[in-house]
Amino acid sequence: MALAIVGGSFLSAFLQVLFDRMATPEFLNLFRKRKADDELLKKLKMNLLAVGAVLDDAENKEISNQAVKEWLEELHELVYQADDLLDEINTEALRVKVETEYQSSTSFLVSASTYISSFSNQFFKRIMPEIENVVISLEGFIQQINPLGLQVVESKIQSCRLPSTSLVDENTVCGRDVDKEKIIQMLLSEDKKRDSVTVVPIVGQGGIGKTTLAQLVYNDKRVNNHFTTKAWVCVSEAYDATRITKELLRELEISFSDSGESLNSLQLKLQLGLTEKRFLLVLDDVWNRDYDDWDKLKMLLKGGSEGSKIIVTTRDNRIALMMGEKMSIHHLDLISEEDSWSLFEKHAFGDKDNENWRELEVIGKKIVNKCEGLPLAVKTIAGLLRSRGMVEEWEDILRNDIWNQTRNPNGILPALRLSYMHLPSHLKRCFAYCSVFRKGLWFKKKEIIQLWHANGLLEHQREFKTIEDIGEEYLHELRLGSLLWQPSNDKFSMHDLINDLARFVAGKYSLRLEDHYPGHGTTARVRNFTYFPSEYDTFDKFKLLREAKNLRTFLPVGMYRSATGRISNKFVHDMLPTFKSLSKDE
Repeated sequence: MALAIVGGSFLSAFLQVLFDRMATPEFLNLFRKRKADDELLKKLKMNLLAVGAVLDDAENKEISNQAVKEWLEELHELVYQADDLLDEINTEALRVKVETEYQSSTSFLVSASTYISSFSNQFFKRIMPEIENVVISLEGFIQQINPLGLQVVESKIQSCRLPSTSLVDENTVCGRDVDKEKIIQMLLSEDKKRDSVTVVPIVGQGGIGKTTLAQLVYNDKRVNNHFTTKAWVCVSEAYDATRITKELLRELEISFSDSGESLNSLQLKLQLGLTEKRFLLVLDDVWNRDYDDWDKLKMLLKGGSEGSKIIVTTRDNRIALMMGEKMSIHHLDLISEEDSWSLFEKHAFGDKDNENWRELEVIGKKIVNKCEGLPLAVKTIAGLLRSRGMVEEWEDILRNDIWNQTRNPNGILPALRLSYMHLPSHLKRCFAYCSVFRKGLWFKKKEIIQLWHANGLLEHQREFKTIEDIGEEYLHELRLGSLLWQPSNDKFSMHDLINDLARFVAGKYSLRLEDHYPGHGTTARVRNFTYFPSEYDTFDKFKLLREAKNLRTFLPVGMYRSATGRISNKFVHDMLPTFKSLSKDE
């Protein structure tokens, strides 16, 4: 049975990667006859161990202590620097090994030690002063441990064995029967204005279940029988008329050219495909307040036959009023305490028996009360507690200081922060990496596993397991904790609020191009970069990356991501080679 540190710091797993780098045979051989350099590396390891001992306490205290938060952020940057340097040393060690083996197999009368000395001295003269600077900087961090009140806390051990049965089906909902029936009746009713498509907006805060309600309605038998054609598209924050049109065409099984076809041509095909058909369209997660964009889209939909409907889900009541009439807006409320408990029971207990059930029920109802009727919060905290059957573990969650945070509408839900904080440290890094994907984007299982592997995130407990096996285990654990959603066998996504959480914990190290704006700040610390590609991306598009010398991920995400030859040659030849730490997604 595998064991993992519960709630281990985000950086804890990172430090283990550094220690593993320093323990390889090639690495050790490189320093065998370099006593001074070897002593410096030992000092580096001791300093890393010293700061690593208080990381769990620091991560807990950063919530309420700005000084600790800044200490962690600066330490994170320094650990990244150390990782880059050790990665260079490992590369040099492998080079020396290969070249030495080659020398030994030839007739050249050059000893291995002479060869290593002549070819590596310049490397060591450059790299070791940089290592020394890291060691000195770490001593500064160590000196701040006591003044900041950081302590070594006892790590808790948890079994990582997965439950024999999965969580309740994603379509299981509590407390939405009345909402569902009301929406369905609006869809099946006759239009008051025969020349116009009726829009039914579903409005509510993030995590309240707007998308889930729309899915329930969309798949209802009465709705399927009433409409001749249906289509679903996730609009999300980055409104793109071309992307939305293409996704609607795909849903409606209307053929088009994936590249080169103009927006006008695509929209004419969409309009023709909907003509004289009673359709139901779902525009999920709409953020765009531009009336002109909506007016242009609405014009394409007027050819549908009488009774056609559009469901819109949004957090913004102004968008709902712009797209639909006030009388058709459905405001989704928080679920009742009774329904919250029913939802919690299904996800926290399932069909399992627990000898402590009565005691857990008392604690569980207090925890549910703190979720304030928000379904996503209830489900996420239930997923966290599902694998914990001890009363003490539930009481720890109930008493956690994070519940006392004042939450603003755009803040991170305490229940979500708790689920993240209680992940094993190796899973924290994998979850944070998912911040590279924009909201509403599906990512494939093979893709995320390759990206995790390329960034060295899948080295945990590797004995007798393939990289694919480890990656699938990690995905499964994140899904069981309700931090990832798996709509099909090979695809994953994140709820918007979970996506916000991933971006929050990734901090300045992850950047999506569409989120950057003038005055946003330096990009020097960015390690993982994604962008939504155009049909041709100019050199100027990526100028902001000139400071990001330690970039590890450069990833196009979106409709043109599989295309080649669309990036400026100037960027490929002049800037891309400067990213020496760039991961390769094979």
